[in-house]
Amino acid sequence: MLAPVNDGLGVLVIQLQSLRYSIGQRVLFEDRDWVIAPGDRCALVGPNGAGKTTLIRVILGEYTPEAGSCVVSKSTRIGYLPQEAAEKFDGTVLDRAMEAHRALLGMREELDELHTQLSTIQQDDPNLEALLERAGDLQHHLEMFDEHRLEPEARRVLGGLGFSEADQDRPLAEFSGGWRMRVALAALLLADPTVLFLDEPTNHLDLPAMEWLEDYLDNFRGALVVVSHDRVFLDRVATEVQELDRGTITPYSMRFTQYLEEKENRREQAEAANAQLEQKIAQLNRFVERFGAKNTKAAQAASKKKQIERLKAERVVIPRKAQHIRFAFPTPPNAGRLLVRLRDVDFAYGDRKILSGVNVEIERGDKIAIVGANGAGKTTLLRMLAGQLEPTGGLRESYPLTKMSYFAQHAAETLTPGHSVLDAVEEVADDAWRPRLRGLLGSFLFQGDDVFKLCRVLSGGERQRVALARMLMLPTNLLMLDEPTHHLDLAGKEVLEGGLEQYPGGVIVVTHDRSLMARVATRVLEVDGGRVKLYPGGYEDYESARLARISAEKRAANAAPAPVAAAATSKSSAPAKNAAPKGGAPAAANAPEISREAQKEQRRLQQKREKEVARIEKDIETREARMKALEAILADPDLYHDAAKSKTHVTEYETLRAEVESLWQRLEELA
Repeated sequence: MLAPVNDGLGVLVIQLQSLRYSIGQRVLFEDRDWVIAPGDRCALVGPNGAGKTTLIRVILGEYTPEAGSCVVSKSTRIGYLPQEAAEKFDGTVLDRAMEAHRALLGMREELDELHTQLSTIQQDDPNLEALLERAGDLQHHLEMFDEHRLEPEARRVLGGLGFSEADQDRPLAEFSGGWRMRVALAALLLADPTVLFLDEPTNHLDLPAMEWLEDYLDNFRGALVVVSHDRVFLDRVATEVQELDRGTITPYSMRFTQYLEEKENRREQAEAANAQLEQKIAQLNRFVERFGAKNTKAAQAASKKKQIERLKAERVVIPRKAQHIRFAFPTPPNAGRLLVRLRDVDFAYGDRKILSGVNVEIERGDKIAIVGANGAGKTTLLRMLAGQLEPTGGLRESYPLTKMSYFAQHAAETLTPGHSVLDAVEEVADDAWRPRLRGLLGSFLFQGDDVFKLCRVLSGGERQRVALARMLMLPTNLLMLDEPTHHLDLAGKEVLEGGLEQYPGGVIVVTHDRSLMARVATRVLEVDGGRVKLYPGGYEDYESARLARISAEKRAANAAPAPVAAAATSKSSAPAKNAAPKGGAPAAANAPEISREAQKEQRRLQQKREKEVARIEKDIETREARMKALEAILADPDLYHDAAKSKTHVTEYETLRAEVESLWQRLEELA
């Protein structure tokens, strides 16, 4: 029994009742119920085409259900990030993010216009009082919603999603679709919705941005519904799963990894229960067949027939078994120990240096993941290893037996729209492959007439599977892949991970997919600040080292303000060289080793803080001086003979007081 909507107490946010929706003859869901309550953190999962995005759009009111109802409580503010949200916008990155507060921005614009109007209006103007009253109302509203905190919060969110302060003030049109997607996500988060729908939010995020988003969502107080094929992300942000499959919504009150296990357990239990029912039905059928024609057993046979019908009604619907793509890469050609090498390599675009002093050796059988923030130079490094870019300094060495294949980040977008799936793989297949193309495509889940689908009607995941199948056509001993899991569903990711894990040749992959790295990578190359550092273990070893480094840098940053005190203490107690100063920082012998890049970053952040502190202190000084002058004016009793003038001064004073209070709070945060 579903609880009623309660706007006042917020008992639930959204309620679906007996919902039905179909496309043509295909029913996506029928007689479906679902309650989304405050604080729910749900992963909405299901195979491609099951109707996940359609269900969200029904909830949003974009589609009208054929039957049933969707009730949204009046206090609910819905936020939705579609898979492709890279819309055009004329302003800066910060302007786009601030659109989350469009109503307040409109009030600020109106108030500024009123101030301009009031500065020229005559004292005897009959509209003066109404204008002053409206200005006071707007000012009060802006103060109530703490207008002066909006921009710092927007900059904080944009910074978490990977935008430097300089980038935040650049025109949005200068950025790629992936970065515009991030800005749309920032605006969505700043709008502070009570229920948040995210459709593949990690598609355009690098590791730092993904981790920031996970932390942000961990503190998000509203309800969350997320559609994603990133298993690690789902495990970290969702505490329950709603599976949409064959028109049914099945709840699982557990995290995603446990859901996969539980789904398989339920399927096995359903198969066992159905097998027992089939045995009983078979026994009863044999009785009916043997004795149904005998007058003495006719009543019993009729009873058995009714029992058979009851048992048939008890059959359990067996959860669909996940389809798995299975294939084997062609045996790679023989190669020497070394496949490709970079020696003291630099690379720059004009005056902008991207990579400096890179030394990398790729050996036969290496499985290497290249990681780093977006824009760090990961794809540039991969293209140099592939020979597609010439270094501006240093040397790239390739070897005669090395046969490499390069899978570009947008390989799926290069498919000819008018070609069928079969045409697309025939383009690159040699004579040995041609008799096996239908079987190959079947292993990539293109079965039957699916192979005749045109590329232009394929989903992003289907196009990516076609591009991966094309990659198989060429026998190579070194695979280079740039974001190969982009748009792939879980089945597609499973195949790629399994295939790369078994592949006997070398693999270099640029990816943000943590499950792919954890399963495949035996070494990790991190690109950061133009430098490339090798981590000899797999992804988990790299992640442990990275987190330890971040922790050490944070400890060093926290200890940075007290070097003078520590030095003074060490002078006064010279014999105790290795002892930590009482109440101070640890001794240098026990301090974590800080990289030169980390020290440089700390100095940059400290300088940035100092500049902001100086600016805020100057702003406070200017406003307090004006407040002091206004206090003298407001202390004059004659002022109040002019109601309009007195109200203007009072409004200005209250505005300044609110601004100063906000500035002092920001100063305390920086301290």
